[in-house]
Amino acid sequence: MPPIGWGLGAVAGLFLAGLCAATSYAVLRGRTRPLIARWSIARIATLVVIAAIPWLVVWVAPINISVNIHTLPVLIGWLGLALLAFVLLVLLPLAAVLAAGVWLTAHRRGAGGMRQNDEQGV
Repeated sequence: MPPIGWGLGAVAGLFLAGLCAATSYAVLRGRTRPLIARWSIARIATLVVIAAIPWLVVWVAPINISVNIHTLPVLIGWLGLALLAFVLLVLLPLAAVLAAGVWLTAHRRGAGGMRQNDEQGV
């Protein structure tokens, strides 16, 4: 592979890692934790089930994709589809697991377990 390919691969990897970090931050930030702590067990279970459905589809259905990309719009379309698959297979389960962890931690501490952050966000 030429050096530009490795460079683009590294940029894509950093972008996907950044999406994971942004998802983790969105779930674990101080303003979100108390909201998640007030969710019902049914809402947490629904989120976990919804996050598991794409993996069940991958596990049950043998999916083979073969693509011929000859134009830029087709490339952009397939990259968009790959990003959608990443969101469904990685970011959604990540958010579900983190939300379940926040909820479980709050309920082990007590009903009002998650304290509010001060104005500095600590």
